[in-house]
Amino acid sequence: MQKGRDFIKAIRRSFFTLHSNTSISQMDQSTRYRYSPTLKWNPMVEEYFIKVYGADHFSRISTALTRPSCYSCIRVNTLKSTSDAIIEKLLEIFKERGMHNVAVLESSTTWEPDNCCKATLKCTGSAESLKTIKSISKCQFPGLDYVVFVKGSGPHAIHYGDNEGKPLKEVIVSRKCAEAVLRGAQVYVPGVLACSAHVERGDAVAVSVAVEQYGPDGGWGVAMTRGTVLQGSQEDPYYFERDGFYIGQATAMMSRAGMFRVTEGVAVDMKERVYRLPSFYNLLEGEIFLQNLPSIITAHALDPQPGERILDMCAAPGGKTTAIASLMKDKGEVVAVDRSHNKVHLLNLAGAWNSEISS
Repeated sequence: MQKGRDFIKAIRRSFFTLHSNTSISQMDQSTRYRYSPTLKWNPMVEEYFIKVYGADHFSRISTALTRPSCYSCIRVNTLKSTSDAIIEKLLEIFKERGMHNVAVLESSTTWEPDNCCKATLKCTGSAESLKTIKSISKCQFPGLDYVVFVKGSGPHAIHYGDNEGKPLKEVIVSRKCAEAVLRGAQVYVPGVLACSAHVERGDAVAVSVAVEQYGPDGGWGVAMTRGTVLQGSQEDPYYFERDGFYIGQATAMMSRAGMFRVTEGVAVDMKERVYRLPSFYNLLEGEIFLQNLPSIITAHALDPQPGERILDMCAAPGGKTTAIASLMKDKGEVVAVDRSHNKVHLLNLAGAWNSEISS
């Protein structure tokens, strides 16, 4: 019995962990500042998956799990707008941001998600807008023409500048913050874990991510206190673990002291990103909802009809709830439930239509 428990613990502990491609002995400054994570699986789990998928397929799965999606999926609120109108508005917004040459793909155009990072169209415009948007298109799946895809690009090699042999000024962010940044978001104050000494507003900083590590207590966490000062030496927290986990270069929007004094606001403004997707923060609020395609399909498969009463038992942050309300043409009732008050607050922020919300 004890042997069985130990086996299960081993599986849970090391199902997979993230590592960079370079060992400590091989590390140097010329290769440190890059984004190249790999997955190291528990040997038993890896052996099983190789048998199931084959070595080549499993290798591609492992690689894909370390990369963000290269497209943003937008659900159009059909009660207020249409996909065609949203595409026109997005094109105008991107033009104002200095992003031109964005292709609008017709519904009949073959679209392959696996190739979304290839053959991108370069955007021309201001230096601030050195992002790349390959195309905007409607979803081709039958009945999902209210879904719009905006394709980005990546990975891109980032030049972090020549600091004449001195350590770069850096900011370390949490994994959740980094995941948002890789999808086009900025770095907000709550996501900052550590920062180099003497960083002032306007300074260029390299942004890296601290991924949770397995600890001696049997849990996963980041072994650093928020507000840690980075000195640019190998004694810094996660110095070696951060090798290969740099997600871009940014400009500090406040001093180091300010980052840990205030509770909100943009801490650093991302100028160069490994993966380039446009930000949709505060964009066309009420008309679009940023949502992953599987969640959209969940509501679509339910096929809610006007006048029905539907119970959503895992509702936060409100994507599926509002999708159901939209599909019902706002004629019916959705009871949205979640297990914590904080998540119910997220539901309220989502502005769910004709919904009864409770925790």
